[in-house]
Amino acid sequence: MEFVKKLIVLPIIGFFIIIYFTLTVFVLPEMYLSNEHLIPQPYFEGKLSHSEINLGESFRLEIESGNRGEYGDIHIVSVAFPDLKVIGDHVQIVRYDFTQSPDYIVIGEEVGARYSGGVEKTIAQYPSIEAMSRPIHPGSQYFFDIEVTPENSGIFRVYVKSVDIPHTSNLSHYPESGILDHQDEYVQVFKVNVNP
Repeated sequence: MEFVKKLIVLPIIGFFIIIYFTLTVFVLPEMYLSNEHLIPQPYFEGKLSHSEINLGESFRLEIESGNRGEYGDIHIVSVAFPDLKVIGDHVQIVRYDFTQSPDYIVIGEEVGARYSGGVEKTIAQYPSIEAMSRPIHPGSQYFFDIEVTPENSGIFRVYVKSVDIPHTSNLSHYPESGILDHQDEYVQVFKVNVNP
């Protein structure tokens, strides 16, 4: 009697194992790949209060940022200062309405690179401030305004970029091309001439 039960049960178990492997190898991956992937599309507009100042004076950079694409998990705007060693009293946040607190990056800190979501790393060569909101809905807008007092005369540069996560294509970062920063990511450069 037990031999007959084994003859009936073993083929049934084998049948279900074959169905399970067929589903996991052929059917389910195809269903997953056919799902539409959401593509957030960040943008920003920056406006300088002055293109030229005297040493000791300040200028303001007003940044309006948002998502022109589909829903995203995280929206980041990074403002970097390649002509500063430390942010200190040289940069003040004047207006900020992102949902997360700003993150201050210092020289030597490990940061993500190449839009990898933190998988690839590099070392920060200059200070920056990262603003972040999560989640980021289509049509969302955020403001991040700073006041900067350069410490030296000459051309003072500010690098600005925006990245939305998930980063699924070149549409998931802004700008999409141009000058690369120390993270090997594209930035828009704002310049102010600082007279002695």
